[in-house]
Amino acid sequence: MKQRARIVATVKGEKASDVKQVRATIRDVARIAKVDPSLVSRIVNNDPKASASPATRQRVLDAVQELGYRANSAARMLKTARTQMLGLLLPDMANPMYSAIITGVEQRCKELGYGILIGDHAEGDSEKTFTDLLERGQVDGLLIASGTLSDTFLKKEVLDHYKSVVMVNRRVKGVSASVTVNDELGASLAVDHLAQFGTKSIAGVFGPQNIDTAQRRRKGFESAVVRNKLKATVIEKNSWGMDAGREAGLELLSKKNKPDVVFASTIMMGIGFIRAAHELGVDIPNTLRIAALHDSDIANYLTPSLTTVHLPTVEMGSQSVDLLLRIIGGGTPGHLIVDTPPVLVARDSTGKPKR
Repeated sequence: MKQRARIVATVKGEKASDVKQVRATIRDVARIAKVDPSLVSRIVNNDPKASASPATRQRVLDAVQELGYRANSAARMLKTARTQMLGLLLPDMANPMYSAIITGVEQRCKELGYGILIGDHAEGDSEKTFTDLLERGQVDGLLIASGTLSDTFLKKEVLDHYKSVVMVNRRVKGVSASVTVNDELGASLAVDHLAQFGTKSIAGVFGPQNIDTAQRRRKGFESAVVRNKLKATVIEKNSWGMDAGREAGLELLSKKNKPDVVFASTIMMGIGFIRAAHELGVDIPNTLRIAALHDSDIANYLTPSLTTVHLPTVEMGSQSVDLLLRIIGGGTPGHLIVDTPPVLVARDSTGKPKR
């Protein structure tokens, strides 16, 4: 079942859902935020006399968001004043990859006295969630970690309206700031590990190749395949999730000539692939070995536990905040790669190497 897109403020106080109003007023916002109505008015109308701490301002903006309160001048705040709030757009907060990014962003924002407004479009309309975040967000800058928004849409919306934007875990031509990790090296590490088992054939399970993150992972996979002299099969699905991994597993493991090992380009695809192996009675790791990109605690609780490559995604989130604030402050943008290298985390799904 599809989840509805939503906007989430990370700082929670009294539940605004308790306020039963057809249309929220400034007094409703003030009551939830526990401030004077005049301060609410000054904050949402960008009054320079609005003297409030970052925490107080954030409480007000929280209440504004939860109540759906709109002021005519609120949409202009991004261009005219500092709100001490940043926006983060991503596909799914339940995905371990994105939850790690959120952790890094939230930790760094807290250290620097900023609030963070999260737009999670899950399986909903990513473009609608994006525009809703911009219209209602009242943020100083944007962090965009979505892999489903097209380059064309991003360039149009970002470049036409906002200057303080950082792409997270992705680069887009025309957007001059990004923070990524070394996906290419991560994929290579996984293949090198799988090649230690007397491997002759390998299958790579990938999602759509329409963004540079996917292309970097594919490049790392292919370079390691050549280096290890393996025969490779590639399956490309239309998403990066568990269902796509399961579909790939059912497809590959139903064939007469099965691969010796499998590389899943996301941990979610790896989880789905293991499910398919269970359904078809394929023994991991005795008959088939599998490793996936990106680590999470959930990998320890699978049967068998899943070998992964840890990527510094928490650091990526943290460094994205630093870069965005640098841009907001008038500094130069840039394309950064987190220095911390990927690390292989060997578990039961690959067993012990033969060589």
